[in-house]
Parts: sequence; C-alpha cells; structure tokens
Amino acid sequence: MGGSFDSPNPLATATPAGGDLNTGRQRAASPRLLSLDVFRGFTLLAMVLVNSHPGPVYPPLAHARWHGGWTFTDLIFPFFIFIVGVAMPYSFARRLENGENGRDVFLHVLRRCVLLFALGLFLNGFPRFDFSSLRVMGILQRIAICYGMAAFLYVYLRATPKVILAVSGVILALYFVLMCFVPVPGYGAGVLEPVGNWGNYIDRLVMSGRLQHGDWEGKTLLGSFPALVTMLLGVLAGVWLREDRPAFEKLTRLYFYGSVAMAAGAVWSLWFPINQNMWTSSLVLFMGGISLLALASCYYLVDVRQSRWWILPCLIYGRNSIAVWVFSQLGMKALQAIGWWEAGGNLLMGSFGKMNGSLAFAALYDLFWLAVMAIFYWRKIFIKL
Repeated sequence: MGGSFDSPNPLATATPAGGDLNTGRQRAASPRLLSLDVFRGFTLLAMVLVNSHPGPVYPPLAHARWHGGWTFTDLIFPFFIFIVGVAMPYSFARRLENGENGRDVFLHVLRRCVLLFALGLFLNGFPRFDFSSLRVMGILQRIAICYGMAAFLYVYLRATPKVILAVSGVILALYFVLMCFVPVPGYGAGVLEPVGNWGNYIDRLVMSGRLQHGDWEGKTLLGSFPALVTMLLGVLAGVWLREDRPAFEKLTRLYFYGSVAMAAGAVWSLWFPINQNMWTSSLVLFMGGISLLALASCYYLVDVRQSRWWILPCLIYGRNSIAVWVFSQLGMKALQAIGWWEAGGNLLMGSFGKMNGSLAFAALYDLFWLAVMAIFYWRKIFIKL
C-alpha cells in the first residue's frame, strides 16, 4: 500500500477485455468492456421500470418487506453499486494512460462525488424545494459516498485485492457486531427494526426531519459502509477481468466466487437477515454473489461469444446512465406535479386492470426514455460527470 496519487499504480497495466475462451485475446480491439455497458443498461432498464408504476405492482417488481427476503427489484440497486466498482479499474487506468497525474485523478474523484451528491439532493427537492425538510440521502448520494471511499482505498492507498478483501471482511464483521450486539441508547442491542437500530439512531442524530419515511431512512449513512463492500466486490471483478489471463480462467473465477458469496450470504442471513434498507452483511454477500454471476454471464455472451444481436437497448441506456436516471426521475416528478402521471395511470388501469395497467404505464414510460436516449446514442451525445 502507498499514500500518494503520484505513486506508481497497478491501474497502469492494461490488458485485453475479452475474446477467445482459451486465449483471452480480443477479436476486435475495444477501449471498453462492452459487457459492462450491457449489464449497466439492463440494470437501468429494470430500474426505470420498477420505479415508474403509478398504481399496484406485481410482487417481483416491488421491494421485499422488512426481513422478507428479496425480490427482483432488490437486485437493482446492489447491481448498480457493483457496476460502478467494476468500471473503476478501467476508467482510472484509462485516465492514467492518457497522461493525467495524481492531482487530476483526485480532482476528478472529488468533482464526481460532489456532483453526484448534489444531483441527488436536487432530485429529492424537485419540483418544490422545501429546504426545511429536504431529504439528505438517496441513491445518488449513497453512490457518491461509496465511490469516494472506494477510490481512496483503491487509487490513493493502492490497496491490493488481498487488502481489499481483508478490509471488506472487517467492515462486514464489524457492521454485524454493531447492529446485533452493541446496545443502541434507549433501545438496547439487536434491534433490527426500522426504528431502533444503529443506522436509524445515527440518522436521527444528524439528519432529524430529513429522513425518507419520517422517522427512518431507507439509505442510512451507516449503511454506506457495507454498501462500500458491494462496490469493492465490483472493483475486484474489474481487476480480475483486466488481468492478462485466458477468458476461461476469468469466467471460472467469477462464477466460483459468485457462488461462494451467494452461499455465504444465505447462511449468514440466518442470524443477520437479508435486508436492503439496512444493507445487511448477508445482503452484501448474497447480492454480490448474484452480481458476479450476472457479470460473468454478460461477459461470456457479449465479449467471449460475441453475441451482439440483442444488446442495443442495453447499450443505449448503458452509455448514458446518469442522463437516463436523472431525466426519468425529473420527468416522473414533473408529470406528478401537473397531475398527468395519475391521469395516464388511471387511463391504462381502467382499460387493462390495476396491476396490468400500472405495469403497462411503467413499460411505456421506460420505452419513451429508451427512444429519447436512442437519439442521444446515435448522435454520440454521452453525458458524463
């Protein structure tokens, strides 16, 4: 480990992204890991869909109840945090290879964290902006916090995969001990309900009146630490994929560690339930394992087998991820403010039934933004932070 952005960095050694299953050579040179764009785009397609229902939702498209296990929807946010981690070894290596120095990389990380957090605050307040009760945390805010911590560990401290694994293990173990065995003032130890756990206690201490659900927050400040581990698992996957090894070895490693992580998360959930609101240690391992398996499958199909006929919708969203999320959220809130969201939902729900009409509305909204982003894609307009 080191201590300077100007120190030599393992990020500087670029290797082919994919290609032949036995040699790892690329069939066509590409500066990007195409399967990562596809994975990111699929996650965003799902994210917009599950967040855009104006009415009742089919159970797989709703979050699981507290300690109620997990649904398809519960995969989406862990997927996205994991994907940000996978991209880090590629993006930082590209910056260093383009001649940027340590100061440039530091400013890039700082700027991105601030912009992501500010965008999240803007989305929380839009369109009324009641600053007296403006919610502090959210999806982009958590990503910003985790990104800053992950970049500090991986780029500034130049942590090796073994160190990253050790730090991740310590974080998950300490979080488990804190949440399950250390008494919360006024509540006692082992309270794993929305109110009374350590994450909730800290949030009410520093963000009182600015929480998502009044007296509790779905994206706790404390939960950013186990969420960091989700991102670090992505960093490790990105490091493995950049190694100069045959694709078969890369896939074997991703599938093996993904299966082990899933199994470990399932076992740990017997004592520390899978719960996305608290971002429990069991959730980190279980969802991290599924993320590794999903990435491996995308990598095999897209970068190794070169199966490309189906990926265009995912690429359209995946290359403009921030724009998709921000524009879709602004559009939804604007339509809600003028009453068109409810009117459109009622129209479809009246025609197709409440569940089917609500799903149809969400699917049409998703397709609308896919069409908008297709224009951006074909005109090569890619919005980055």
